[in-house]
Amino acid sequence: MMVVGSRSLLGDVVSRNRPQGATRRRRWLRPRWVEFGLLMLGFAPGLVGVAVLSSVWERSLLDQRFWPAYGFVIAFVACHLVLVVAGTRSSQLLLPLVACLAGIGMVLVTRLVPALAPRQLLWIVLGLSVAMTVTVGPWETYLLARFKYSIAAGGIVLVALTLVAGTDPNGSGDRLWLGIGGYVFQPSELLKVLLVVFLAGYLVDKRNELTQSRARLWVLPLPPLAHLLPVAAMWGFCLLLLIVQRDLGSALLFYGVFLTLLYVALGGVWYVIVSIGLFLGGATLCYFVFAHVRLRVEIWLDPWIDPLGRSFQIIQAMYSLGSGGLFGRGFGNGYPLYVPATHTDYPFVALAEEAGLLAAVGLLLIYAVLATHGLSMAIAARQPYRQLLTTGLVAIIVLQVIVIVGGNLRLIPLTGVTLPFVSYGGSSLLGSFLLVGLLLRMSHEEQMDQSRRDNRRLLPEPVVSRQASNLPQGRVGPGRTSGL
Repeated sequence: MMVVGSRSLLGDVVSRNRPQGATRRRRWLRPRWVEFGLLMLGFAPGLVGVAVLSSVWERSLLDQRFWPAYGFVIAFVACHLVLVVAGTRSSQLLLPLVACLAGIGMVLVTRLVPALAPRQLLWIVLGLSVAMTVTVGPWETYLLARFKYSIAAGGIVLVALTLVAGTDPNGSGDRLWLGIGGYVFQPSELLKVLLVVFLAGYLVDKRNELTQSRARLWVLPLPPLAHLLPVAAMWGFCLLLLIVQRDLGSALLFYGVFLTLLYVALGGVWYVIVSIGLFLGGATLCYFVFAHVRLRVEIWLDPWIDPLGRSFQIIQAMYSLGSGGLFGRGFGNGYPLYVPATHTDYPFVALAEEAGLLAAVGLLLIYAVLATHGLSMAIAARQPYRQLLTTGLVAIIVLQVIVIVGGNLRLIPLTGVTLPFVSYGGSSLLGSFLLVGLLLRMSHEEQMDQSRRDNRRLLPEPVVSRQASNLPQGRVGPGRTSGL
């Protein structure tokens, strides 16, 4: 556990000598000085970027273009105050890490498409509102496990609606969004969180049945057919996304999260190997059957087959990434706008060109700290459902970063996955902040449970009077038996 001074970054100070009455009096006002200090540090990259843009563009720091960046700071400080007033004992490192990532994203959107910065701020505020509602609301995470089937069904219905009423605001030919009053929302961003909620609950409930089966196929234990159906349904659902909606990124992300939870819950590497084999077999079949899958792979392997058409975005991104060098061209001095859809698909490339390799590696290190902290929370959790749910939520972030950064670097085919908290997009931000809210809530509940355990250990042992100790066995008082 990481500790700063005498305060744990996973929660508030746990004092064994604090009287119970004092704890109750401070329930609704619990200072979080570590979080406040780290927030000020997390704001630094975004505010420094604003100062550099002000100098390059020769505009005042009070120019309207920079107002969304200042509003972003106010929004996160307000969330910090909400956590203080609510007396939550949640992690004091999560919010500053998210603030640092979101600040980098805000300044990148301001640099690339200034007209979209106010809308990015709006989505951040809505996402933070969702996160705070989940964190301090009057509910417990065990309710998610109880209603896991209803939650999964609701998420699948949302995605199924895109097959009937989906829209294509980008003109890419993929109807992956739902339109409501002029705003569009991508249900797959919400489904990735709901999927983890369902899988964590299901694997915790069926762990014994899945691991203690006597039937075997070679070295692979075969659980009853009823327990294999969700696994087969998940494999088929991912391929359905790949085939019908041409959403390669979501299919890869969902199946990767599924394999992670399967391995963590069951500990059987053969399940993972067979599942990977099934997915690769299905993806290979799709490559030979469907033209759009084959096109993605071909332009990834050889982008020069159509440099002015289908491969234009990839080639421009390669030039942009290669021209950044170690320290970059200077923020505001590069040409990232030559890459189409930079603010959504290639924010990592834009950062690497103008701020250099050092800034790009620094961004990945922030994600690494976030993932490490999340996994430490999962290890510290006592309840199996919290352990598995925390692991799955962290896996979403890690796999999403791997998929989008790998696509930007041409390590894998480019997909429609966004960079968490950095890319422009309302659906992605709402889903990511919902994830953060769940992590904050579970860390708070874990600290509260730990506090109750500490208080029980501090309670004095019951004193047995000498007269009662001399009574014959089976009696609890004069003339009264215990009934044993």
